[in-house]
Amino acid sequence: MIDILMATYNGEDFIREQVESIIQQSFQGWNLIVHDDGSCDKTMEILMEYACQDQRIRIIDDGIVHLGVAKNFMHLLAYSQAEYVMFCDQDDIWCVDKVQMMYDAIKERNNSVAQAVYSNAYLWNPERGVFSERNTLTYPDNLKKLLFLNTGIQGAAAMFNAVLRAIMLEPLDHYAMHDHVLILSALVYGEVTYIDRPLMYYRQHDNNVTGAAPGSMFKKMVWAYRNRHVPVVDENHYKGVRAFLNHHGTMMGFDDRRTMAIFLRLPYDNYVKRFYVVIKERFQLFNSVWLLVLKMLLRKFHNMTLKG
Repeated sequence: MIDILMATYNGEDFIREQVESIIQQSFQGWNLIVHDDGSCDKTMEILMEYACQDQRIRIIDDGIVHLGVAKNFMHLLAYSQAEYVMFCDQDDIWCVDKVQMMYDAIKERNNSVAQAVYSNAYLWNPERGVFSERNTLTYPDNLKKLLFLNTGIQGAAAMFNAVLRAIMLEPLDHYAMHDHVLILSALVYGEVTYIDRPLMYYRQHDNNVTGAAPGSMFKKMVWAYRNRHVPVVDENHYKGVRAFLNHHGTMMGFDDRRTMAIFLRLPYDNYVKRFYVVIKERFQLFNSVWLLVLKMLLRKFHNMTLKG
């Protein structure tokens, strides 16, 4: 059995298509567990309609609202008991074989340790249709390839096992995003498998929680140049890494602990030392040290008020 966890908020315009795409999956051994964050539109009415029609759809009505997207997903984790888990955004559409393909992939792994499987996604909106067949352009397999991507990998493109869920349930002082905790936990404690095939339609619209995705390396570079005001180190994700290290540091391997500590020290270093450390330690952006260096030349490194 697979638990699909959907965090919702004012999603009446999109949620029918997403729920329908789950119901139509070729793999039928799933539970859809939904927690709403206090919607003031017809989201809950639509969900109740589906829950009455399909006993696999369960709505958690515990009176807890206004968590925000990250904590809403983390809150849902506590209601999951299945062997495998998936996060689900309210506004995407899943390809009919998404669950089956990811299930087949994760079953081949050693599930006595933490496992995560990721797929790619189409970039899509109703007006333009599919305008890119790859949302994810890099597949980080270690922290040095991940940390400067901020979150890096979509949580809704993942399936993970019960071992990884137990790790993620350990409370942190700060959550950047739910998928940030997922990929950090998977790389530090377990194994990550990538399926380089789009298995869902990642809807692009004005209300995307994580923002619109550029869709190609060239477009990402253009976007990066036009958004030069955005710092290299995002404060929200920086705090997420720090919270993860504070909680898990004594349990992590030496190399991962050292890598996180060096990353967290960079904002305190002077301009020249940052470049030296990034090149020496081979931190990367889209698998390139020099692309990261270029980004550091074009942008402020951070906009944080540092203490300590």
